[in-house]
Amino acid sequence: MPLKNFLKYFLALAITAGALYLAFRGQDFSAIGDQLSRTNILALLGLVLFQVLAHFVRGWRWQFLLRPIKEKTSLWIAFKAVMAGYAMNNVVPRAGELIRPAMASVEENMPFAGTLATIIVERIFDVIALGLLFVFSLFSFEKEFRSAFPDLSSAAIPLLVIISAGLIVFVAIFISSAVSNFFLRLIHKIFPQKIAIPVAKAFETFTKGLHGLQRDTAIPIIFGTIAVWGCYLASTYCGLYSLPGSGIEAIGIKGAIVLLALSGVAITIPTPGGTGTYHYFIKSALVLFFLIPSDTAAAYAIVTHAVNYIVITIAGLIFMFSAGVSLQTAKKKAEAK
Repeated sequence: MPLKNFLKYFLALAITAGALYLAFRGQDFSAIGDQLSRTNILALLGLVLFQVLAHFVRGWRWQFLLRPIKEKTSLWIAFKAVMAGYAMNNVVPRAGELIRPAMASVEENMPFAGTLATIIVERIFDVIALGLLFVFSLFSFEKEFRSAFPDLSSAAIPLLVIISAGLIVFVAIFISSAVSNFFLRLIHKIFPQKIAIPVAKAFETFTKGLHGLQRDTAIPIIFGTIAVWGCYLASTYCGLYSLPGSGIEAIGIKGAIVLLALSGVAITIPTPGGTGTYHYFIKSALVLFFLIPSDTAAAYAIVTHAVNYIVITIAGLIFMFSAGVSLQTAKKKAEAK
């Protein structure tokens, strides 16, 4: 294994182990087990169904992003590729970003590079949605954030500025290729050549996907983004009822938005499927924001993460292997692009 990959995997495992330690140190595991024994299966079923529905809608939205490459694509194949991507992210952090375009490339006979470009564009929409949810959470629970996550609480205004600036640049690049050429020249001017070349290549991949969008696809993509995050919120809300009698359901929809925003932050940290980071952020929020007992909060984090992780990983890997795609073949396609 190359040293670079070894260090990457070692870092992911170290972050996972450290976050799990912070989340569960000093916990009474017998009390957590008692809470888990009263799990509401129907609530967990709702949680999983809305999560899978979110991936289905994500596949539908992706079809519009793929139109410049191939006019008609299969919704079923898009859904399977999305599920496979998340499954691999649960095993190897960030590996899903290669698996999804690799599956589309194999099953839809599309170029890997063009397909990867659409995923980069898709991520921009999701980052904007997550950023807005996070800003809402910060302003709604400013005092609690300042106490529990002081570093995150100071990010509200800068995040708003970044989102606003990002939207302006995003729209400008979408409207005019001259703007993207300006930024490309700026990259080569600011950075040393060794850094400028890979940064410029990534930027060109992004702009290629963005310029390929058709004007009439903007509304379905925006609607799809709202629907995806709406499903995530519904999934989180169902999870509030997973431990009957715990009192977690009392935090309501506003509390569910906070948990969704924090879970989004946790997933962006390179750990397998947010393992450890999800448990730390969610447990801390429930205890410090909503005064939920520590053992109950830990049980909630365990059960909501585990059921999602298990279902998505198993289903996604089945889809991936049935398509004849592996991480090795995906890497080869990425190197060949």
